Amino acid sequence: MPKEIKHRWWLLAVITAVGFCLDWWTKYLAVRHLSSFEPYRCIGDYLELVVIHNKAAVFGLDPRRLIPSFPVNLFFTVFHVVAVIVLTVYYRYMRKTDRLMHWALAIILPGALGNLFDRIIHPGLGVVDFIKMDLKFWPFNPWPVFNLADLFVTIGVGLMIACFLLEERRRKNALQKQAN
Repeated sequence: MPKEIKHRWWLLAVITAVGFCLDWWTKYLAVRHLSSFEPYRCIGDYLELVVIHNKAAVFGLDPRRLIPSFPVNLFFTVFHVVAVIVLTVYYRYMRKTDRLMHWALAIILPGALGNLFDRIIHPGLGVVDFIKMDLKFWPFNPWPVFNLADLFVTIGVGLMIACFLLEERRRKNALQKQAN
């Protein structure tokens, strides 16, 4: 029988607080010390730091391309609030044995809160993005500029997908055992 996760609310609180503070602090440093026009090269052309304000969604997805008058900031502010509520409620009702899923949601939450915070304090500017990587592969070429909150959400969603795939494999194995 899988081990239960102990102190899951502490896990959520600590990961959320640390992740949110790291995201906020790095955005603060980026805005204070970096230029919007001249990238700071960390690793040649592969990793640069440059400040942009992203009014759109993750990876620069912008609904205004389809609907020019779309209220982007209001929509994504409401979306983030709903996402935080749904994640917290889902976390509440998860089985205590779903350890990887607990970690996945604990990593997503500071990302959602970090970008929500940006949308609230910079309503006209959007989210502060500053990490630019020269990655040339699908689905983006060039890869969009991002921040730690985006990274947290991406890693957490990747872990969630892994959880769903592992759960599906477990179900198939259990059905196969029953059939034999």
